[in-house]
Amino acid sequence: MNLLIDTSVWSEALRRKNKSVNSEDTFLFQIIKNEEEIFITGIILQEILTGIKNEKLFDEINHHLRFFNFVNPTNIDHVLAAKLRNDLAKKGVTVASIDVLIAQIAISNNLTLATFDSDFERIATNSKLKILNHKRYRARK
Repeated sequence: MNLLIDTSVWSEALRRKNKSVNSEDTFLFQIIKNEEEIFITGIILQEILTGIKNEKLFDEINHHLRFFNFVNPTNIDHVLAAKLRNDLAKKGVTVASIDVLIAQIAISNNLTLATFDSDFERIATNSKLKILNHKRYRARK
């Protein structure tokens, strides 16, 4: 499965106190263990790295993230994200512009978005976005 990994999934793995990053109970560990194709995009990379004050840790995480597939949004993705956000607003669904752009990147690249964020569930209910949460992922394996 080709998965765009949302910031919430990266955060669960990288910001665990008193636990190993390799802990088998993290969503990311399960995805890596099952050898899924992992994708990342610029805004998610930025969100992951934001707030890491330790320069060595910042550089180490940034270095490791370079080994995953990287997708860039196109101008058309930005236009389609604006249209999607407008369509969602007409239905009474309010979500952040950044989340809609992430959703559109997943849609445009035929990726399933792995996430813990319920905003993406609301987007998926009203669009072509495919999402996968940890509970459903573990149940299918």
